[in-house]
Amino acid sequence: MNSFVETLSPAAQNHASARIDYYTDLSQAVLGSLRKLAEVNVQFSREALDDTTAAVRYLLLTAPDERRVENAPLQAGETLQKLQAYHQRVAQVVTDFQADISQIAQEHVPQTTRTASELADAGRQAANKHLIDEASRFAAIAQQNQAFQAPASMQNAPEGNKN
Repeated sequence: MNSFVETLSPAAQNHASARIDYYTDLSQAVLGSLRKLAEVNVQFSREALDDTTAAVRYLLLTAPDERRVENAPLQAGETLQKLQAYHQRVAQVVTDFQADISQIAQEHVPQTTRTASELADAGRQAANKHLIDEASRFAAIAQQNQAFQAPASMQNAPEGNKN
């Protein structure tokens, strides 16, 4: 029994291979970018948790009359800077992802396009061959039918006497 791959034409195998390579690289780029984005989110979340913990600790452990805004562990300016840094890191991940996708497309699209054209040509050739084979078969059958024409005596016999 033939495997599925053995039944594919060389053009189909080449095209399938090119597409698999293309999609594999795309998938790896997506996963790499998701990993980087997760790392950025984890880092930001840890910093936010640490800052929140420090603020809660300060509020719980410092007497109300000793609390000063300038002594608080979490200042508004620092929070804004951390948010801006987070935004920049996310923007960098997105920019890197776009560059990766562009590079992958430049690398794979010409090959995939070429193999798709080869596959289409192979399909056209196979269709033409099939059409020619069927036309030849039909012509042979038509020729056989002409060879088996009824004898002249049967063609001219009256309707009731064709035996």
